[in-house]
Amino acid sequence: MQQQEQQFKTVKVKSNFHQFQLQPDRQIYRYKIELTNYSDINAQKAINLYRQKLTESLITFYCINLNVYSPTKIATQVLGGLNEGEEIQNIVTLKFIENIVGGIKLQQILTRIVKQIVSTQQGMVQIGKDKLFWPKKCHQFHAHKFEIWEGVQIVQKQFGVVIDCAYKILRQNTLLDDLLITKEVDRYEGMIVMTKYNQKFYRVDLIETGMSPKDLFITENGQETSFKEYYKQRYNIKLSDKQPLIKTSLKLKGKQEEKVIYLIPELCQLTGLSETVKSNFQVMKDVSRITKPNAQDRIDKSEKFAKQMNSTIKRGSNMNLLDIWGLQLSSVSMNVEAKTVRPGTLLMGNENIDLSSSNLNLDQQTQKKMYQMPEKKLVWVLIHYYKEKGQEAKKILLENMKQAISEYQFYGFYSQPIIKQLQEERDKVLTQLCDDINKECEQKQQKIEFIIFLLPGQKKNSRLYRCAKFISMQKIGCPSQVVLEETLTKNTRSIVNKIMVQICAKLGGVPWAIDKLPLLFQQQHSMICAAECYDRLHQTKHLAFCSTVDKNMTRYHSQILKGGDYKGDHLKKSLIVAMQVYKDKNNLYPEIIVIYRDGISDGQIPVVLGDEYPQYEQAIKQTNPSSKLVLVICNKRVAGKFYQAGHRPDNPASGTIVDSKEICEGQQPNFYLISQITRQGTSQPTLYKILHSDIPNIENDIKVLTYKLCWLYYNFAGPIKIPAPVRYAHSLSEFIGSRYQRSDKDPFIPIEELVKKGVLFYI
Repeated sequence: MQQQEQQFKTVKVKSNFHQFQLQPDRQIYRYKIELTNYSDINAQKAINLYRQKLTESLITFYCINLNVYSPTKIATQVLGGLNEGEEIQNIVTLKFIENIVGGIKLQQILTRIVKQIVSTQQGMVQIGKDKLFWPKKCHQFHAHKFEIWEGVQIVQKQFGVVIDCAYKILRQNTLLDDLLITKEVDRYEGMIVMTKYNQKFYRVDLIETGMSPKDLFITENGQETSFKEYYKQRYNIKLSDKQPLIKTSLKLKGKQEEKVIYLIPELCQLTGLSETVKSNFQVMKDVSRITKPNAQDRIDKSEKFAKQMNSTIKRGSNMNLLDIWGLQLSSVSMNVEAKTVRPGTLLMGNENIDLSSSNLNLDQQTQKKMYQMPEKKLVWVLIHYYKEKGQEAKKILLENMKQAISEYQFYGFYSQPIIKQLQEERDKVLTQLCDDINKECEQKQQKIEFIIFLLPGQKKNSRLYRCAKFISMQKIGCPSQVVLEETLTKNTRSIVNKIMVQICAKLGGVPWAIDKLPLLFQQQHSMICAAECYDRLHQTKHLAFCSTVDKNMTRYHSQILKGGDYKGDHLKKSLIVAMQVYKDKNNLYPEIIVIYRDGISDGQIPVVLGDEYPQYEQAIKQTNPSSKLVLVICNKRVAGKFYQAGHRPDNPASGTIVDSKEICEGQQPNFYLISQITRQGTSQPTLYKILHSDIPNIENDIKVLTYKLCWLYYNFAGPIKIPAPVRYAHSLSEFIGSRYQRSDKDPFIPIEELVKKGVLFYI
C-alpha cells in the first residue's frame, strides 16, 4: 500500500458534469395509489383513469413503478371508484408517503426530467436517446459533398448531467447516388443513413436488389399500398422505379423482437466520411479543426447548453420545466479532485527513459538498443517488385535497415536476407515465388523465420497485402512485415526505425518494458488477459484471446478461435489454454489472473456477469482452483471529459485518474483514466469498472497496473488509450476477422507452429 500511495499525486480537474440543485424551500413528494381491492394492474388502471384529476391536483407529476412523484404537496385524497356501476366499489385513494431527499428515487425523477428536456428542444434534431444537433449550425464542404452538424450529448448521471460536444457527418449525396457509381451492394451493410424527409437514422442490414418502390407493403393502419404510392401520398415525393430497397431493423420498445422495415435509397443520405475524403490530408485537417475543439471551447459549449436546459419551457404550456419541479441545473461545470499516477521509467536495452521528463520525445528516444532481442540469428527473406521503383525502394530499405540494425544492436538476423524479385502484381505469382523460396531453404535445411514484403500500392490498399500475410501465416508459419514502396519516400530513417521495433516484437523480442508495476503483481505470478470478438454482419465471428506469459507483462500468447464469441464455452477454453501456456513458460500456474473486457456499457454488465464471468470461474476451477480472478471492463465511449483546472483549461496530464464519488457511480469500484498524451483537441478518458475481484482492496493496484500497461503497445511510441492486452486482442480479431473469407480453400488463420512461437505477428 505504501508503494501505491507514493505513485499518486492529488490534483484538481474541471469536468463537464453539471449538478442539479433543489431550490430553497422546495421539495419533491412521493404518493401511492391505494385501492379497496389492490393489485398492480388495478393501480395502473386507476392512474390512467384519473390522470386528468391528478394533473388538476398536482399540476405536474411522473408515475414511476406505480409511485406518483410531484413537486406539489396535497393531503391524502379520494379520487373516486374504479368499477363504476357495480355494487361494491373499488375506491381509489392518492396517499402521501414521503419527501424525496436523494437516492435512487430522485435519480429516477431526474432521468424523466432530462428525457423531457432533451425531447423539447426547439430547432434541434434528436439522434438516439442522448444526442441533439442543430442542422442550421452546419459546416459545408461542398467540394467534397459532405457537411458536419454541431450538437451536444446529454447523459444523466446520479444527480446531474454530463454535457459534451457532439458532431454528425452527413454526405450530401444519397445512397442511390453512391450505388449508381460503385455498383457494389455489399459495401453498404452496417452503414448508417438518414432519411431526408424526417431526419431519422437507421443502420443498413441489406440492400434488397430483388425489391423496388413498386413493391407492396401493409401500412400502420392496415392498408396495402406500394412504397411509390405511399411516399407520393404522405410526403408528395415522386420516386424512381429503378432502385432497390434498403432493409433495416427497428427495436420495438419493451419487446425482444425487431421489426423489419424498408427504406428508399434516393431518400437516404449516407453518414460518415468516404474513403476518398479520409485519404485527403488537408480536408481531414479541416474536419479535425471542427470536430476536435480545445478544452475551453468544450467547456463554453457545455455551460451554454446548461443555461439552455435551465430555460426549457414545458411543451403545451408557458411554464419553465425545471422551475415547476423546484430544480436548477448549475450552469458552471463541476471541479473535482483527481490524482495522477507517476509513469515511472521505460526500460530499454542499455539506457532507460524517464517518462516524467519535460522534454520527452519517445519517437526519437526509443530509437536505441531494445530491451530484449531475438537470441539467435534468423533466416530472413526480402521480396520486392521488379520495376525500377521497387528496385530503388529495396536499396533504400536495406541501407536504412543496416544503419538501424547497427544502432539498435539488433543481431537477430543473418547479415544478408534472401532477396527475390516479384515479376507480376498477382496473388498467384507471389504464392508461387514464396513456394519456390521455401523449397530452396528446405533443401539447404534452412527455416524461413521472417519475410519482408516490399510492395507497391497505397496505405491500407495494397493489392497483395492479404495474400502476403496469408502466405507467411498459413503456408510458411512465420511472422512478416509488409512495407509499401510509397512509405519510404519521406522520413525514411524514422519509418525504418519504427519498422525495426515492430520486427523485434514480431520475432518474440521486447522493444521496451516499464518499471514499478504494482508489487502485488510482481510478488505473485500474474497473467493479464484480454478478449475481443470480431462480429460483423454476414461475416464469420472470430474470438481473439491474448494473455501475458512473463513477469514484465511484455510477451504474449495469442489465440484466435474461428466461429468463437463470448457465449457458450469459448472463453472458458481460451482461458484454460492461456493458463496452461503460462505454466509451460513459468513452471507453475498464474496465482493472479486479471482479465480486461473492452466495449462494455452499463447496460451490458449483466450479460458479462451472466455469460462471461461463469466461464472464467469454471476454467479456473478446472485448471487451478487457487488462482485469483479479477475482471475489469473498459468503456471508451463515454461523454465525461476532464481538463486541467486553471486560468486556461487544458488536457490533463497522462496518468490522470478521476474516481470521485460525485462522478463515479454504481455498485462496482470504477474510475476514469486519461492515459494518452493528447496534443490536438480534447483527451478522451476511458472508464474502467472492477466487476469482480477475488482479492480485496485491489482498486489502487488496478489503477496503477492499467496505466502502466498503456505504455506497452509496440505499434506506437507512447501511452495509448487502453491497456496493451486489450489493444492486441482488438488487433488480432480485426486482422483475422476482416480478411477471413469462407470461400478460401485454406482458412486465413495462423498455423499452430506460428501461434506456439508466442509472437505478435498481427501488429
